[in-house]
Amino acid sequence: MGRFGEKLSARFLQDHGLRILASNVAVDGGEIDLLADDSGTRVAVEVRTTTGHHDDPIDAVSVSKRMQVQKLARSVRAERVDYVGVRLGTTHVDFHWVQV
Repeated sequence: MGRFGEKLSARFLQDHGLRILASNVAVDGGEIDLLADDSGTRVAVEVRTTTGHHDDPIDAVSVSKRMQVQKLARSVRAERVDYVGVRLGTTHVDFHWVQV
């Protein structure tokens, strides 16, 4: 489910003007889901995917995970970290994009 959500998120971000540079970028200490370019700004993207009508998937990103993502983002010289929540419903997909 996670990789599927990442693919959907990549398409969503492309539709909103970002250029996807790489996906599943392995760095020392973890992995960045998506690395993108937003008009010259390098962006690390953390994606969270859930099914059904649960809470916002972004709420599932703990403070410690956010700190880890920030550290990983610095290692690839990302200037911004964004979060994309993907909720897979039975008939639709909802996205919640937070630019930090």
